[in-house]
Amino acid sequence: MARTRSSLPANTIILGFTGTIGSGCTYIAEAIEHEYKYKYFSLSDILRNIAAKKGLNNPSVDDLQTLGNNLRAKYGNSYLVQELLKFIKKGDLPGLKSDKGTLKGIIIDSIRNDGEVYTLRQFPYFYLFSVHSGFELRKQRTLRDKKFKSKEEFKNADHRDKAEDIQYGQQVAKCNDLADFIINNDKNIPQRASQEKKKFIDRVYNNYVLLVEHKQEGVILPDNLPTTNETLMTMAYAESQRSSCLKRKVGAIIAEINHSSFGNGSDNRINESVNIISSGHNEVPLGSIPCAFNPEYEKCYRDHLQEEHAKKIKFCPNCGEEIKLSSQKCKKCKHEIKTFIKVCPDCKNEIDVQYKCPKCDKEVFKEYLIGAGKLLDMCKALHAEENALLSLKKHGGENFRNTVLYTTTFPCNLCANKIVASGINKVVYADPYPMKEAKTILAAGKVEIEKFEGIKSSAYFKLYNV
Repeated sequence: MARTRSSLPANTIILGFTGTIGSGCTYIAEAIEHEYKYKYFSLSDILRNIAAKKGLNNPSVDDLQTLGNNLRAKYGNSYLVQELLKFIKKGDLPGLKSDKGTLKGIIIDSIRNDGEVYTLRQFPYFYLFSVHSGFELRKQRTLRDKKFKSKEEFKNADHRDKAEDIQYGQQVAKCNDLADFIINNDKNIPQRASQEKKKFIDRVYNNYVLLVEHKQEGVILPDNLPTTNETLMTMAYAESQRSSCLKRKVGAIIAEINHSSFGNGSDNRINESVNIISSGHNEVPLGSIPCAFNPEYEKCYRDHLQEEHAKKIKFCPNCGEEIKLSSQKCKKCKHEIKTFIKVCPDCKNEIDVQYKCPKCDKEVFKEYLIGAGKLLDMCKALHAEENALLSLKKHGGENFRNTVLYTTTFPCNLCANKIVASGINKVVYADPYPMKEAKTILAAGKVEIEKFEGIKSSAYFKLYNV
């Protein structure tokens, strides 16, 4: 990718924000601007300006999502970021000066496609914040702020926002994976200025933004040490990279953690003894051929099954209308496609041939194939948590007192059952999309559940190696 020209100095601090709808990205980003000499920009504002030029003066979230997709499809996934950098280049921030004096950096909010993240990575001091919040709380916030007319409208927009089937679409889940920091925003903090709000924003600034500023300035802080959670979650992410899975790489670490305190009064501190006793990543069992290397299909086994099953669907399962697919081309390599496929045979790019029945208006393959439960259950791999638990047993692990399982994604129902049965005391997870049923299983089994917050593996060595 060609380097984007910009008036921003190469060492400009750029704080990016991504997160699901209603998670509070804008709330945090604007508060940092107000308190700490940063200039706020939003890719959503770029979209709204383009919409206004097209005569759409009060666009809905769905309108903005569609417009963003269309622009990325036509001009590339980095289009909105490129437009923002052009806007800055016109002189909005000459020399990074403002009415506040010399700015520390800029904030870019509403990042929703991984192409936008990769473009901003050209700046050495770009760091991405992923803001997490639970579904119900996000729904309450957005309805309170009249961002949506109904709960169903929010649910549809949220589902679309997470991960569309097209590369140029809404890909917040991928952006979350690429983030350098995770911030949990699971409390209803008042919108207006308050001590509670200031305390929350100060924590975000002091724990994370200040580290970036020190890194840029070359300031050495010998007392700046990673937390136990940050270290063990970084190890879980490192373990995940051993996976050959073509869909998602997941890692898990099991550690025995003992706590002790020292000091007195306000100087009281916690010391932790950590013993890592097992690890695992999602992978096919020993002796099996990983999907990517299987000569029969060289793709995800579930995708292969879906493609094979699609060949048998000649009529719409809903109304019986004959399916007549028109010829299409892969957007990446222009390979001609005449049937439903999940992966282009030439460039291996994920691609879905969409087909809407002209009679009943059903999206046939999406509704009757992609979501088919039995096909999705055919994955050949063991999950990361399963492999970690099996490794523990194979090496004689019996006493699970004070053991914590760190996982890069929230466990599924089956893994939750095994975690409870094994006697694990606590699960720490980084993924912002926990399974409701699995949470219930863990809670019923008296397993403590903790949502990870802190510096992720992508920034761990950069920020703790000044």
